[in-house]
Amino acid sequence: MKRSQLNISIDPELLKRIKECARKSGKSITGYVVDCCTKQIEDYPFQSLEPRIERIEERLQSIEKNLSSPLTGSKKTTLLTPREADNCNEFIKAIFEKEVERKEYKSIKNAWNDLIRHISCFDQWSDIYTFRLKESLFIDHADPLSSEEINLLTKGQECPCPIRTGLINWIKSGAQGKCCCSDKSFPSQEVICEKGSILLKDMYA
Repeated sequence: MKRSQLNISIDPELLKRIKECARKSGKSITGYVVDCCTKQIEDYPFQSLEPRIERIEERLQSIEKNLSSPLTGSKKTTLLTPREADNCNEFIKAIFEKEVERKEYKSIKNAWNDLIRHISCFDQWSDIYTFRLKESLFIDHADPLSSEEINLLTKGQECPCPIRTGLINWIKSGAQGKCCCSDKSFPSQEVICEKGSILLKDMYA
């Protein structure tokens, strides 16, 4: 197989750890690094750049359309502030990482696929939200779900908190699409938005 050379600068301590891991695995440093990179790419749950850009454009169009639409019905909801949305995003990411470890998934991709099927079954969810949640969970420094996006999710007919409900059903291996808004054993949406990832200290004590 034809090979190309890649020169990178890394932290000396990291290089020391790579050498040690390569020795324990019985591989050369090059072989070990190639194997690690290959596994990381195979597990990386993202599409190529072009489809991602198309989805971003669709998301922006959808958000603009929904924001310009008048609110209908008598149901009132409390709108989230940007700070509360940040807390919500931090909580989702932190609990996802904890459950990946607790459930011992073989790959991040498997964990993601398992989680999203419990969330995407609700009527207000869309492929654009799937993309945005994936972006928020796995891309460093990506824009998380905004307060406007999360607020739009509360318009669902079956469940006003699809992400919270999906997390509960995923964690407890519950039925897809079953509303868990009344579940008192899991932090409420209000508490999640108020405290964020700090809640995990008690949940996984």
